[in-house]
Amino acid sequence: MTKPPPFKDTDKIKVLLWCERHCCICDKPCDTNIIIHHIEQESENLDDIRNAIPLCFDCHGKIKNYNTKHPWGTSYKVAEIKARRDQIYEKYTRHLVPPIHCEVTQIIRNNRNILRAFPNVGFNLDHNGIVFLPVKVRVETKIILRGKDKGPIDDKHGYYNGNSLWHLNPTTRIFGNFNLPEFCSQNNDDLKFEVKLTVVDQYEREHPHLPLCWTYVRKNNYWFLEPRSFAKWT
Repeated sequence: MTKPPPFKDTDKIKVLLWCERHCCICDKPCDTNIIIHHIEQESENLDDIRNAIPLCFDCHGKIKNYNTKHPWGTSYKVAEIKARRDQIYEKYTRHLVPPIHCEVTQIIRNNRNILRAFPNVGFNLDHNGIVFLPVKVRVETKIILRGKDKGPIDDKHGYYNGNSLWHLNPTTRIFGNFNLPEFCSQNNDDLKFEVKLTVVDQYEREHPHLPLCWTYVRKNNYWFLEPRSFAKWT
């Protein structure tokens, strides 16, 4: 077996920061006694950061030297290794993620006496942390008409289709807005709008939020928040 290509130095720094130099299997602090291991040894993009896991010497030996001819115990599987790694990453980075609030609304700048004319829709995004660091946020959207996924907002700036990152400093509120496609206003069919936020922390680790879904009440020109998601997200 040929030796897998090394990870980029920038990626090595990221994963070491994400785990604070703890082993991503046993959670032991390692200081300099840590190895950045390739989870999958034979696949495309071996040097991709998603294939990396920081390990102590003991756990590296357990993962690497499992004897398939004498399978006593339960060996580590790739899916379990990645899930455990992400669990450790989350433990040491979640304090970097502030409370983030978003809202789909027809109300303009919190003035309930002024409403947007549909199909123009307001989107508010808030960094509600005072003692937290700045973050970036990826906003992805889906239009759901008559229960069918019509895809994201066609946004040339990329603000609502995940191609641009919103910059949020502590206590910042951004009042955005977009126009829904014409087909959304041509009939009285059930219309829903879903938003998926991904917060990118100071160390460039992504923290996906659960999707949020709003249903539009055409008669009264307002949106209400649903308790679940109706779209499929990859």
